[in-house]
Amino acid sequence: MSEGLYEEQARGRVTHSLLRLGTAMRSQAWEWAESVGLTPTQGEILMLLVQRKTPLRLSEIARETALTAATTSDAVSTLEAKGLIEKRRAFDDGRALAVRLTARGRSAAKRAQQWPEFLNAAIDKLGDDEQAVFYRTLLKMIRQLEVQGDMPANRMCMSCSHFDPSKNARKVPHRCISFDQPIDNIELRLDCERHVEADLATQKRIWKIFSEQA
Repeated sequence: MSEGLYEEQARGRVTHSLLRLGTAMRSQAWEWAESVGLTPTQGEILMLLVQRKTPLRLSEIARETALTAATTSDAVSTLEAKGLIEKRRAFDDGRALAVRLTARGRSAAKRAQQWPEFLNAAIDKLGDDEQAVFYRTLLKMIRQLEVQGDMPANRMCMSCSHFDPSKNARKVPHRCISFDQPIDNIELRLDCERHVEADLATQKRIWKIFSEQA
């Protein structure tokens, strides 16, 4: 088998496996959402709001969830009618509206965070090293999807000005300047509240080190 054909088949198998995982996640999301009277989209918005811990504008919710403005507006209106969220004037712009969770919404959001628990049983079958390698690989894939414009940018360590990458994280951990603490690969954050986006040159340097590290 030629090298090109082998690579094509390997890529196809990885893609097919990811699609099957997506099918399982979509099925589980709908099953959970229907059991609590929500849709997966509504559950995702609740989880986003509880993770961010701050009111978000409709445009921010649409960007973070990769939803259309119309879909976001419909989902938010439904959540508001259910008493799970409320709209208030944005702190930084009195002309704009921001969405925040109500007390009932926070409870619902915490329940929404539990639906992916079915994945934990499968992840627990992986060893510690396998989980670390898997997570690092996922971060690299997510980064590439961001670059391609197929996924909203995440507030991850590797695009943050506070991140000091290590060329060999197994021997010398990375370091977060903001938290003033060492972090290894499995501790890297995908969504950090202290994230400050680094300039493009710094991001390229960080990703080069991260991609080539031992």
